[in-house]
Amino acid sequence: MDISAEKLKQLRLDRGLSQDLLAKQSGLSLRTIQRLEQAGGGSPESLLALSAALNISPQALRTKELPPASAWSFQHQGVKISALLLLVALLLFLVSLASSGQFSIYLDLVSLVFLILFVPTVTLLAAGKQNLKLSVRHLGALFTEPSGNQAERTRLLAVYRLQYQLCYSGALVITLLGLISLLHFSAEFDQSLLQSGISVLSLPWLYAAVVSEILLRPIIFKIQLSLKDES
Repeated sequence: MDISAEKLKQLRLDRGLSQDLLAKQSGLSLRTIQRLEQAGGGSPESLLALSAALNISPQALRTKELPPASAWSFQHQGVKISALLLLVALLLFLVSLASSGQFSIYLDLVSLVFLILFVPTVTLLAAGKQNLKLSVRHLGALFTEPSGNQAERTRLLAVYRLQYQLCYSGALVITLLGLISLLHFSAEFDQSLLQSGISVLSLPWLYAAVVSEILLRPIIFKIQLSLKDES
């Protein structure tokens, strides 16, 4: 489990423990403590026993640690600023479309409202009220490091994956309903109305892609990365 020999020795000395006393408190043999302080390594059981004896998290004894949040933020500050500028540019572009009267072609209130209600409603039914609240509360992970313990982040990852799929599922439901409606009333529509109707049916997929790929996928990736670094 890559127990750090240097960290183990330093933590033991900081607490004023001898190797023999640490062995007794952890339930490990003296020979195991000596070997770990010389070469590191160790089994998962040894890691848990030592972390309990030293009253620290297992991660604190690992060779590889996650960088502090402040270091991560500083290291990726340029990336965050660039992403924020791109989002601002996109917002300005949408505003310019709206001012020129072209924005209306990208707006379908029925599809938008349906998706806004569909995703949280199905999440509530499938994952429960607490998980729905958890997913809303952690949307800020798009700009910060994912928070919470490993179990909470694993649960959060499952909820966001569900919502990612629900976005496209909702778009599919709207498209199928729209196609059925168009086929039913096709005899009453001329060719131009049918073409307009088919164009409108592409908008739910646009909304689903915006939410899934711009919001949910980056958060899912960051949670996966944080969990992988701890494994």
